[in-house]
Amino acid sequence: MRSIASEFSKWQGWAESIKIDVQNRLVLPRQVFRGFVQTVNGNAQHIEEHDGGVFVRFVIRCYVSHIAMAIRSHLKQDKDSLSLMRLLVQIRDCAGQFTFQFFLHQFPIDPSYVDWQSVTFALFSEDGKAVSPAIVQKDIDDLKALTAQVEGLADRSFAHLDKRGFDCLVTFSDLDKCIDAFDQLVCKYLKLISRSGYVTLEPTILANWARIFTVPLDIRGNSSKHWHPIE
Repeated sequence: MRSIASEFSKWQGWAESIKIDVQNRLVLPRQVFRGFVQTVNGNAQHIEEHDGGVFVRFVIRCYVSHIAMAIRSHLKQDKDSLSLMRLLVQIRDCAGQFTFQFFLHQFPIDPSYVDWQSVTFALFSEDGKAVSPAIVQKDIDDLKALTAQVEGLADRSFAHLDKRGFDCLVTFSDLDKCIDAFDQLVCKYLKLISRSGYVTLEPTILANWARIFTVPLDIRGNSSKHWHPIE
């Protein structure tokens, strides 16, 4: 068994990568998609009159498949996966070694500052002495239950065309609940691993990306500037 010190150092690297991935593949896309839906709803008649439904349905399908596959990737636990689920499982398995004293060694209390360490550790410990496997296990179980249908959709419809098909219903509300759960769990465990104080990973988008929909787009491509999305 590896020492908790070496595991903790590894988890810190994982947590930062997981935070960036969940933010860029789940939280931010939803934010943009909501803006897209708002624009579509505000221009529904114009879109219908100009056969825009083809484009709108394409974007919706892309969003759903993108979100489902991103969720699926953070539920996998194989040795090559860097996922939120794998991180939670490893923390649970090392819970007995993850003591409050070890936590204080990583993040010493500053007498001139608020004692955030005790408050944070209490979120993960029943006795205040060590991380409780039961608390981490509940987070694991809740996440599995919440994402089961979405993972099934991703496995049977998007990762490959499964001959069994997929007859369950996954709604946009289901996707939202999954994204919220990932957002909350990443923020919660960042507090334990990297002393981060994130409340949400939802960023503030400074660029007015929706402005492109306020002017006609020239389909003939007369622009002198070309955008190459693959590069």
